[in-house]
Parts: sequence; structure tokens; C-alpha cells
Amino acid sequence: MATRKTVQHLSTVIRYRRPFNHVIIPKRHYSSKKASMGGIFEPFLDNKITLKEEVVQPTELLSKVSAKDLLPDEAQLQMLIEKGKIQLTIDKQKEITQLVLDSVLNHVDHKDQIWEKADQKPSEVTELANIILSSSQYGAPVALELYKSAMEKGDDRGAFSYANMIYRGYRGTTKDEQQGIKILSELAQKGHPHAQMNLASILMRHHPDRIEAAIKLYELAGRSGIDNAYSELGRMYRLGYGVHQDHKKAMEYFRKGAQTGNPQCNFMLGVYYSSGLGSEEKKPDQEKAFKHFQKAAMKGMAEAQYNVGLRYLKGHGIEANHFNAAEFFRMAALQGFQLAQVNLAAMYSEGRGVKKDMEESRQWLEKAAVKGGTIGKDAAARLKELDEIEGKKKDRCSIM
Repeated sequence: MATRKTVQHLSTVIRYRRPFNHVIIPKRHYSSKKASMGGIFEPFLDNKITLKEEVVQPTELLSKVSAKDLLPDEAQLQMLIEKGKIQLTIDKQKEITQLVLDSVLNHVDHKDQIWEKADQKPSEVTELANIILSSSQYGAPVALELYKSAMEKGDDRGAFSYANMIYRGYRGTTKDEQQGIKILSELAQKGHPHAQMNLASILMRHHPDRIEAAIKLYELAGRSGIDNAYSELGRMYRLGYGVHQDHKKAMEYFRKGAQTGNPQCNFMLGVYYSSGLGSEEKKPDQEKAFKHFQKAAMKGMAEAQYNVGLRYLKGHGIEANHFNAAEFFRMAALQGFQLAQVNLAAMYSEGRGVKKDMEESRQWLEKAAVKGGTIGKDAAARLKELDEIEGKKKDRCSIM
């Protein structure tokens, strides 16, 4: 979620009725982000409005906890060591955590002891902060101090996470937007791609007069391997967000991201080709659309899985294959994608691509109905019809 970016895409609206053969291509896509090389934090600034987090005093948060409460159990810590996530022994992790906890609560300087126990390795301190922040609801003040200490020793990952925390006032820690931006700017100048991404997002959101700088930062991040930067650039030009709308330029950026396997970029190319905006002739190319949707689907993107299923069902850009349609609908349905759930329910009720199974159909309709909305209401209506049909069958059996 990590935060989740809401990206509105070009869509073709198709009305659907029972048995849900025709469905609506979703108007919004929520992209998931990959783990960041910059630390526990990923580029976090999006277009969503988030609630302001109230500042919590560290003493309030930590007065009744110990190092044991801030770390995972020993089995998990050992697993992290075995996987190479951290090299510090379990005892050293506990000792460092306790020292920082004491520093935060009692304003005592234990830096020399901390660095001695950390073997003078800032990267290990940053990783310990990541573990604490991921494992404990109370750990933000301790993680913040560890990130700061690592930053002061020259660790860019620690600096990046520290900047993110103070920019946001993460989990109630003291907020300092100016200092956060200053640190991110320094990191961006050093070539830190995630800092470049975040700075670009800040400029887009709060400094519309600096769009050119934001574009350059996104491009730098993209060239450094952050393929979501190309997704953002494509989105800007597709929507005309801060720039003149330019579908050709949007597609250029989406292609760059697609070359690295970015599912959002492949998905958007599929949308362009299916709508006809992907060619000079403005004619849909369903074969190209299918290939791009399929690439995004294989990366686990539910919207793409649904679109691939729909194309297998209708024979758009690929030979119709109801078995494959059901399989791709199932992939998306298991991720909670409502349109895929109602389509899969219809296939079970009709026995298309799967063995007819009214109980399985009912289960998927129930899942879709719970989500509400127009599709949920239609799913609920279909469930009611099934109840009436089954009731009549029971009545006939009773008469006999």
C-alpha cells in the first residue's frame, strides 16, 4: 500500500450484464512498489491525501518497553543473520538497541559504546534500524536515532531513511520538512536514485514552477534503474499533469519502463494499443495490447491478469481459450479484483473453461458482493437469482 500510487489510465468502458461476459476495464490502477535499495523506505510521495500524524514524545512511547519489545524473537533474528540481512550477533543487536533506548529516554550519550558494539559499521546500524522499524510499533524513535547515527558516519541508506522520517514526521516522530528536503537534495546530488524520485515528487506536488527540474530528477532515477520513474513520467504526459499532454511522449517513457519489465508501464502500453492511441492511424492493435498485458500479468498485476483473461475469453488479440481465461481470472480474483471474481463466477455457473460448479460460482459472487459498489450490487442480485432458482428446484422436488 507501503503507500500505493493511484494512477488513472485510459480506459474503454464496456457495459456488462449477466453472465458477466462484458466487463469494465478499470479506470484506476494501483501500483505496488518494489523494495528500495535506499533502505526500508521507498519513494513515498504520491497524490493521495494522508492524515497528519500527531507528534508523540519518545518518553510516552518507550517508557514501558525494553529492547526485547523492539526486536523480533531470536529465531527471526537468527534467520535474518543466516540470510545475510545483518551481520551483528543477536547479543550485539540487543545491546545496541538497549543503549539507544536508554539514550532516547534519559538523554545519555552512548555513541562510543554503540559504535564499538556495531564494529564501526554504519551499514549494520542502518540495517538494525530497519529491523526495529519493521518489527515494532514502538520502535520509530529508536530507529530514527540509529538512522541519524549512521548518516553522521556517512551511510547514505541511513541518511535516506532519516530524511524520509523527519520529512513526514513518521509514526509520530518530530517533523522537519526543510531538513528532510535538504538531506534528500544532498543525496540526489550524489546520485541516490530514490532521493531523486522523492525530490521529484516533492517538486511536482508543491513547486509547480519547477516541473523541468522534476522531470530531470525522474529521468536520472530511471537511468539509475528505478523503473517506476518512467511510469511517473509517462503518467505526467498522458494526463497533462504539469506538462502539455503528449501521448507520444508518454508512450516513449512507458516503453523505457517496459524494457526493464515494469508491470505498470507494460500495462499502460496495453491500454494505449487497445484504445488505438498507440498508433499514428489511431487503430487498436489488440495483438500488441495482449502481449503487453500478458507481461504485466506475469509480474502479478491483478488488473493485467483480468485484462488477459478477458482477451482469452473474447478472442481479442489472441485465439479464444476459455480454460486460459478462467485461469487468469482466478489469478486476479485471488488478489481480490472484483471484476475477475464476477467473471470467474459466471464461468463456473456456465461450465465454460471449468467444470460447472454452482457452489464455487456462489462463493466468488459472495466475495464480489461484499466489496460493494455497482459490481457488488450486481453480484448480490445474481446471488438472489440463484437463491430463487434453487428454491424453485426444491419446491419441484417436494411436489414430486
